[in-house]
Amino acid sequence: MRQAELLEKVKVKHDVSIVRALEQMDQAARQILLVTGDNDRLMGTITDGDVRRALLEGVDLHTPVTGIMNSHPRVLPVDSPRDAARRLMVEQGIRHVPLVDTEGRVVDLVLWQDIFLPRVESRSEAVVIMAGGQGTRLDPFTKILPKPMIPLRDKPIVEVIMDRFCGQGFSRFILCLGYKAEIVRLYFNDDNRSYRTEFVQEDTPLGTAGALSLLMERVDETFILTNCDIIVELDYIHLLEYHRENNYALTVVGTLKEFVVPYGVLHMEDEAFWIEEKPNFHFLVNTGLYVLEPAVLPLIPKGVRADMPEVIAAVRKAGMRIGAYPHHGRWFDVGQWEEYQRTLRLFETIDSGE
Repeated sequence: MRQAELLEKVKVKHDVSIVRALEQMDQAARQILLVTGDNDRLMGTITDGDVRRALLEGVDLHTPVTGIMNSHPRVLPVDSPRDAARRLMVEQGIRHVPLVDTEGRVVDLVLWQDIFLPRVESRSEAVVIMAGGQGTRLDPFTKILPKPMIPLRDKPIVEVIMDRFCGQGFSRFILCLGYKAEIVRLYFNDDNRSYRTEFVQEDTPLGTAGALSLLMERVDETFILTNCDIIVELDYIHLLEYHRENNYALTVVGTLKEFVVPYGVLHMEDEAFWIEEKPNFHFLVNTGLYVLEPAVLPLIPKGVRADMPEVIAAVRKAGMRIGAYPHHGRWFDVGQWEEYQRTLRLFETIDSGE
């Protein structure tokens, strides 16, 4: 992408609503927006961190972006050497540096990856994938194949998920199997992969979280837990840092979801009466992606069916800290037909570069 095109994608006017700005941030995929005034001067910046704080604080997403922007961003003059941007990033712990002219207009944007060569470091944390369900919402496919093996273009869903983790340095995967487990085992039964795959077998269906009780002897450090039918495009390293910095025992990744009521909603208050046409609401919903500490595992009865709400309740009862990590990027739930088909279409669009 040419720099001029990038700047246009990350610029947003000061009177745009937060929810519309989030859509633009997702499309630009640079984790920053530059808020500009009528004269195109830089008024502030919005990073993904600013967005997370706003979601956790329950900020009205229909208010202007000026309500959550950093009005005093770190900038450099347009003719600054690259070393100046490097020093500023390291000293201030920032990942973006706008370069401005004498009128305060953004001429360039220096990104972390422009300065520091991409380098994927190997991670020791395990990724646990819940892959034992019957996948009844994907019937009739799952009468033949287990849900993790449903194809997403040229690979099974579970391998697409694993590839995304591998791209960020994760190489140890633990698959919790149940329904048609032998098919999954056969698929991964070779030594030509760049990652290690282990298996945990449910003797009886254990719900969305009961198989965690089988990990006691396998996991001794922080680990990531994901369902086998969701793809969350985020920085997993930052997720782990967030989890540890807040001293959480369990972190739930939530994503912003818009719901539109397709009717006019009647409002009645005392003598007042009005109709709101097709209102939309935003909720932070569970993605099915979590970070857990091994201290959570003894709280789950071995071999007993359990779902995540029960695990969360047990963690809370034990006095451990639970947190939410708001995510506003792409999230694919391929566990039901409509979303599966939509994901296929989106993957085609992404691959074609449209």
